[in-house]
Amino acid sequence: MIKLRGHHLLCIQGFQGYGYSDKFQENMKNIHKKIMSNEETIQIVTSPDDICEFCPNLNKGQCKDYIEDQKILKMDTIVLDKILNKDNKKEYKPSELFEIVNNAFREKKDIEDVCIGCMWFCKCLWVKQILDD
Repeated sequence: MIKLRGHHLLCIQGFQGYGYSDKFQENMKNIHKKIMSNEETIQIVTSPDDICEFCPNLNKGQCKDYIEDQKILKMDTIVLDKILNKDNKKEYKPSELFEIVNNAFREKKDIEDVCIGCMWFCKCLWVKQILDD
């Protein structure tokens, strides 16, 4: 089982190899591969997850920059508020969870509050897909 926080449900779909450090990138590649092959189930968490584990900015369970930590928590809340009212299961198959997420986030306005300001916004394949539709 892979633990993911709210906004990472979007990020993992647009991932293409970028990251904060080599360790972070390698971890993200491994998680991405497992999730996209539907090998593992996903448990939604509201705190640092399996992706955050290798983030160089993680310090004692939160982003070492308080303002960034608050932005991250806000992004998670927006995502989880949009999807958890539909299904409160504790574990999901990636394909079913991404169907829920992608039905909730289908238009430019749906991603603005979550993704605008993200350093990966211009490179994210998931964002590009929505903006190109």
